[in-house]
Amino acid sequence: MPVLQRASRVLNAVIEKLLMVTGAAICVILFAQVVFRYLGASLGWSEEVSRHLLVAITFLGGTVAYKRASFIGLQGIGNRFGPRFQRGVVLLLQWLTLACFALLAWFGAAYTIKAGEHTSAALQIPMSIPYAVIPLSALVFIVHVLADMTGPRPAQQP
Repeated sequence: MPVLQRASRVLNAVIEKLLMVTGAAICVILFAQVVFRYLGASLGWSEEVSRHLLVAITFLGGTVAYKRASFIGLQGIGNRFGPRFQRGVVLLLQWLTLACFALLAWFGAAYTIKAGEHTSAALQIPMSIPYAVIPLSALVFIVHVLADMTGPRPAQQP
């Protein structure tokens, strides 16, 4: 198996496990917040942590959805014109997707660096920590797209 396909699979497996742990952490934190609030003591940091974790789930979950091909597809655009045209359309869409995620990685990294000057309200951590998920997820997307572009072609139907 080529290196990019292997890296894509390993990244996806790690992120899937991370998403499960993150989702469970959000549930535990919010449940604890409800219990503590009922007892008269609020956890001031719980809402902020949950919000940052939910944003991380959104970005990283998008990479898993891409890898599983769970997004709405554009299949059928090239069906009328034959398999060569359809492959050209897929390749064009992959290049556009790659450019989009490269821009997201570039501007996400710049924004993450800039956000290091600010701290979060409750945790007092640099905002670059929660914002780092943007360029990181974009890089994972790039690995997945490159793995798709360089991977084996699907079998042509006669």
